[in-house]
Amino acid sequence: MGPIPAFFYPTFHLVDYAIHGWDIREGLRIPHAMSADAADFLVPIMPILWQATFDPARLGDRPCDVGVRVSGRNAATLRFSCTSSGVTFEAGAVDDLPAVLEFDPASLVLTAYGRMRGGTACGDRAIAARFSGLFHAI
Repeated sequence: MGPIPAFFYPTFHLVDYAIHGWDIREGLRIPHAMSADAADFLVPIMPILWQATFDPARLGDRPCDVGVRVSGRNAATLRFSCTSSGVTFEAGAVDDLPAVLEFDPASLVLTAYGRMRGGTACGDRAIAARFSGLFHAI
């Protein structure tokens, strides 16, 4: 990923608290849920995380274009394009794409970190599933 700006340090403290706290409670089988505030705060970082955890070997020789809709305070509608060169994303309408995944904030965060396979698949479910499998967990 290369050098990161200094403001990422406090952001990753929140990531550590939200994700690893979730991991601990999950491992101990303690009933829990991710904080709405933490999940909403992390939503804008998840597309960047997907860029960093993309595994081009899983893509094969066929590009994959999908839409992602996220609800919550940082709601977004994003267009993702996955090619052998990497993942790009931009805000925009997704109605013309073959598949769209819809997430609430916590489901997006947990899916992007590889803790679960979440989201509601609309359109071509095979393409949605393929997109979901292009990233490694961290």
